[in-house]
Amino acid sequence: MDTCREQVYSRNTIPADYCSFLFRNKSQQGNFLCRKQCGIVVWYSHSSRILCRFNSGWGRGVHVRFYRDTVGYNCSNSNIRCCSVSLQDEKDGTMKVLHAASEVYPLVSTGGLSSVSAALPGALNRLSGVEAAVVMPLYSSVREKCTDIKWHGSGRTFLEEEFGVGSVVRNGLTVFLIAKNEFFNRDGIYGPSPDTPWEDNAARYSFFSRAVCSVGSVTGFMPDVLHCHDWQTGLIPVYCAHGDVATVFTIHNLKFQGRFGRDSYHVAGLPETLYTMDALEFWSDWNCMKGGILFSDMVTTVSPEYAKEILTPEYGFSLDGVLRSISGRLRGILNGIDTVSRDPAQDKSLPATYSPGDMKGRVKCRRVLMKKSGLNSTGPVLGMVSRLTPQKGIDLVLDSLEWMVEKGMSLVVLGTGEKWAEKGLLEASENYSGRISAIIDYDDRLARLIFAGSDGFLMPSAFEPCGLGQMMAMRYGSVPLVRKVGGLANTVTDQTGFTFTGGADKFREALLRLRKAWINKRSWAWLRRRCMEKDFSWNSRTASYLQVYREALKWRSN
Repeated sequence: MDTCREQVYSRNTIPADYCSFLFRNKSQQGNFLCRKQCGIVVWYSHSSRILCRFNSGWGRGVHVRFYRDTVGYNCSNSNIRCCSVSLQDEKDGTMKVLHAASEVYPLVSTGGLSSVSAALPGALNRLSGVEAAVVMPLYSSVREKCTDIKWHGSGRTFLEEEFGVGSVVRNGLTVFLIAKNEFFNRDGIYGPSPDTPWEDNAARYSFFSRAVCSVGSVTGFMPDVLHCHDWQTGLIPVYCAHGDVATVFTIHNLKFQGRFGRDSYHVAGLPETLYTMDALEFWSDWNCMKGGILFSDMVTTVSPEYAKEILTPEYGFSLDGVLRSISGRLRGILNGIDTVSRDPAQDKSLPATYSPGDMKGRVKCRRVLMKKSGLNSTGPVLGMVSRLTPQKGIDLVLDSLEWMVEKGMSLVVLGTGEKWAEKGLLEASENYSGRISAIIDYDDRLARLIFAGSDGFLMPSAFEPCGLGQMMAMRYGSVPLVRKVGGLANTVTDQTGFTFTGGADKFREALLRLRKAWINKRSWAWLRRRCMEKDFSWNSRTASYLQVYREALKWRSN
C-alpha cells in the first residue's frame, strides 16, 4: 500500500500534481489531474476512478480526504486506501453564495423564478460579509442580446463533459453563463413552445447541474453555499452530497418537479443505488425535485403558508410524505420584490411618476392605460398580469366576465398560456369591446402600466407558492383581490386588499366588496396608500436567508 505523507499547504499553494506526488507508482504516474468543483478541489485518476475532495468549510480548518465510494465512482485500486492532508484555510470570513437557476432577470424570464434569482443575490451583496453570484445556462436568446459577455475559458464536469463559461454583470450582479451548444443553443427555453417541453430536458438540466459543480474551477468563485432553485437544479445537492459545500434548495412551485421516465435515468450520471424509493425513484420514474429535497442541507420555499400547505396531500403533489420527512429542515421565507427598479416614483417606463404623497401622476397612468387597452368604462378598472392557466384562476375569471361587465367593471389582461384560455379572452374582448381587453403577450413595460393604471389587481389563484404580482401591484397602488392561499395569504389582508376562499360565488362576492370600496374615494385613497407603504423589499428577507445558510453550513459540518 502507498503511504500518505501529511503536508500543510495554503489554499493557493497546493501543487497541481499533488496527488501524483503522493501516490506515484508505475500504473498511476501522470494520471492524476487537479480540478476544483463547487468549492471542492477534486483530484482523480481516469484509470482507477478515485476521487479526492478538498473540504472547504466556511470559517474553519480544512482537510483533504480520499473516499472509496463517492457518488458516481468506485475505487477499483486496492493499493490506495485513504489520505488525510491538513490545510490552512485562508478565507477572510466572507460567506460566498452561488445561486443556480435556469433563468435570471433580465436575461431570461418566464415567471417569478427569474426575478427571485436576480433580486435575492443582489440583496445579499448589499450586506457586509456576504458575496453572492448566480449561474444559469447560456441560451441562444441570451447570447444574441448580450454583446458584453466576458469569457473565462472552458471547464469539465466530473463525467469529463466540456463546457464554456462566460459572465455578464447586470445591476451590479455577476451572472455566470454555462455554454453548451448541444443543449442550450436553440430557440425556446424549456421547449419549442410554452406547452411543449424539450424531450431532452432531463439531459439538459442534469448536465447543467454537473457543470455548476465544476464552474468554480474556471471562474475562481468558490462558494461556501450553493443555493439551488427549482427542479432544474435539483441534482446539484445529489452531486455535492459528499463535499463540504453546503447546499440549500428552494421550491418555487412544487407542481413542476422534473419527473422523467426510468429509461432516461442514465443521463443523470448517477449510480443505480440511488434509484430507490429513499432517493430519486418516484412511482417508477425519477424525480429531480425529490433529489434536491432529500440531499440538500436545508430546504426553503417561498412563503410561510406554502411551507405548511405542501406538507398536506392537497398541495403536496405526491411529495408531501417526502417533505414531512425533512420538515425539521424546511423553512418558509416570503419572497420580496426589487423595490428600486419597481418604484413608481422613479419608473421611467410610466407616462408619469407618482408617490404615496403625490398621486397626480397615477391619474395620467390610468388614463393612458384605458386608451391603450381600448377601455371606456366609468367603473373600476381591474388588471391581471399572469400566466393563463387554471393554477392562476383564469377559469374563474373567464366564467365571471359577463357578470363583471353587468356590474360595471372593466378588465385588462396581459399574459400567455393555455390555448383555450387565450381563445376565451380574445372572444370576450370582441364581445365586450371597451370593457374587456386581452393582450396575449408578455411585455414588461405594459405590465408596469397595468400595475400603475388599474384600480384593482386580480390574483384568484387555485394555489400560489408566493406570488409577486400582488406585491408589485401594491407597490404601484393597485389594490389586490386574491384567493387566500399560500403567499397571497401572507401578503394581503383586509387592511391592504380583498381576499376570498372558495369558488366563483365567493370570488364575485369579493369583487362586489371591491366595487363598493372603490365608490368611496376617500377610503379607497387610504386603502391604496396602505398598499403602497408596505415593505416588500428583499432587504427585509435577507436576515432569514442568512440564518438558513448558517444552519446549512452547520448541518454540513456535522
